[in-house]
Amino acid sequence: MEGRIVTNETAESLQGVFFDADTFFNFVQDINEVYFLFLSEQDAIDISTTEYAYLLEIPLSEYTPKQTPIINEN
Repeated sequence: MEGRIVTNETAESLQGVFFDADTFFNFVQDINEVYFLFLSEQDAIDISTTEYAYLLEIPLSEYTPKQTPIINEN
C-alpha cells in the first residue's frame, strides 16, 4: 500500500480539516510513527484546484501498518 508521507506539523494542522463539503483529511501513522496521507482518485481531483494541491506533489511511499494487538477473550 502506498501513501504520501507528511510532516507531523502538516498532519496536526490539517487533521479533520474539510477540503470539500463532506470530505476531510485523516492522516494515519505507520509502524515507525510516520504520518501518511491516502487519497482516492476522486479526492486527488477534488483538491487539485484548492490550496491543498501541494499535497499532490508529494511522491508516493510504501506504507507499513502498525500491528493490531490481539485481544485474548479468555
